[in-house]
Amino acid sequence: MEFVHIKYDIKYFIHNLRYIRKMRFKRAKKKNVLYFVFEPDMPHPGLADRLKAVISLYNAAKNNGYDFKFYFNTPFVLSDFLTPQKDWQLQLDELEYSIQDTKIINETNWRRITSLKPNKQYHCYCYAGNDMPWQFEDSGYKWHELFQELFSPCNQLLEAYNALHIDEKPYISVQFRFVNALEQFEGYTFFDNHLKTEEERQCLIQKCRECIKDVITENPGKTVYVFSDSKTFLDAIADMPVKVLDHSNLGHTGVKQQQETTLKTFLDLYAMSKSEKIYRVRAKELYNYSCFALLASRMNNVPFIDKDI
Repeated sequence: MEFVHIKYDIKYFIHNLRYIRKMRFKRAKKKNVLYFVFEPDMPHPGLADRLKAVISLYNAAKNNGYDFKFYFNTPFVLSDFLTPQKDWQLQLDELEYSIQDTKIINETNWRRITSLKPNKQYHCYCYAGNDMPWQFEDSGYKWHELFQELFSPCNQLLEAYNALHIDEKPYISVQFRFVNALEQFEGYTFFDNHLKTEEERQCLIQKCRECIKDVITENPGKTVYVFSDSKTFLDAIADMPVKVLDHSNLGHTGVKQQQETTLKTFLDLYAMSKSEKIYRVRAKELYNYSCFALLASRMNNVPFIDKDI
């Protein structure tokens, strides 16, 4: 096992001690249910990382005949933007801590949950990694089908998308994730890739502009929409024959934001998921670990292309 796996296992074991201490001899009332908790007092990564963990655990629950519920109320309430298609909303007082019936698990790429013992109540608090396959090998369930079983866009999100009138003909989506490369991303410091000089920043912008030109050439006659977390970059391509959505509210869902900023994130995600094809652009100066574009492609089974520049 790689050292990083051992490190996470130790970290998760220590974390889970806070819940092991709650265990009592009383039997659990609810069994054959898997609970997933995004703890309100703990930091969490971005939307894509959280949702891919949700779908992975839902796959395990469904494949084992378990009910599935999860808690996602921070830094925003997920159900405000994705309407539940099933009763997955968890209240924390539903959790039972039975020595005999409750099992605490971690969901990771190197130890993904596939089998669950019958007549138990499972809790998952810690997660890391998780793939976003087209379908899960253990169950055969397709990622987008599981997503659509759990969620549908809320009315506010649908209204915002319909108001754009961008679905009148097929379009291509291109995503660039700069994080701190061109500007300090609202103090978000999880990835320090800020380019120090204006010359470096302009060079990166030009390289990304050339990439957009390549995408246009590869898709003749298609409308191209560009999505990014950098207002500087979106302003810098205003003279190009591409379209961008309003970007006055940009933010990261890993930290608490205004409701309009979070809605903007979901609007970008939903608009990308409705496109004909999605490109994720990668470069040494960019944040190449973002799964946002991949999430959009998996939501509606849209072809996905990594484009390295």
